[in-house]
Amino acid sequence: MSTFFRYVSHINQPTSFVQAKADLTTRPPIPRKLLLWLTFGVAGIALFPIIYLLEGATRPGYDAWGQTISALSLGPEGWIQRLNFVLCGVSVLWSAFVFHRLLAGGVCATWYPIIRGIEGCALIAIGIFTQDPLHTVCLIVIVNAMCLGLFVIAWRFWSNANWRRWATFSVVCGLWPMVLMPFFGLALHTHGVFAGYAGTFERLATNADTVWSLVLLARLWVRQSAGI
Repeated sequence: MSTFFRYVSHINQPTSFVQAKADLTTRPPIPRKLLLWLTFGVAGIALFPIIYLLEGATRPGYDAWGQTISALSLGPEGWIQRLNFVLCGVSVLWSAFVFHRLLAGGVCATWYPIIRGIEGCALIAIGIFTQDPLHTVCLIVIVNAMCLGLFVIAWRFWSNANWRRWATFSVVCGLWPMVLMPFFGLALHTHGVFAGYAGTFERLATNADTVWSLVLLARLWVRQSAGI
């Protein structure tokens, strides 16, 4: 059976005393320090939508339903959203570093942190470059890296029978932005039925990684608390 994490390799408890003894000997639980590090990274990622939702709700003249998240980067108070992009990017980079420490060997242990690192750098860049074409290029890189990272780690989940439900969940989260981003494009550039909802589709499309990270982190903390 392949190992997903360097420290834990299965969801279910061992079914025999011999298996339990072997597991305790060869696969120690994830160190609390690494879980705390991962929590800090995920907290920064989860803070990103909270900040832009609050900004969108309180910014005079801003329409959160129809206007993009990046529109908050413009104007005298735009520094708040620009800083929000940078903070999220740093948090993603930190999470990539922690996952490099958490993941066992193999292709995923190399490529998943690299892809997340690209996503983090693009988030920092999108906070710096507020004007097109660089801004749009950064958005494309972010969304594609998000999806690709989820597919890569889904492949690793699938290699272990006890993690296959997580593989399915990861694939669903990876497809989520791919399904919704075309609607964002339609709402942004056409005057049809989706007009006026560009901001809504963008917000829905770009939070797949956040949801995935929060759910996985919660599961890891439950395992840590249960001592399994």
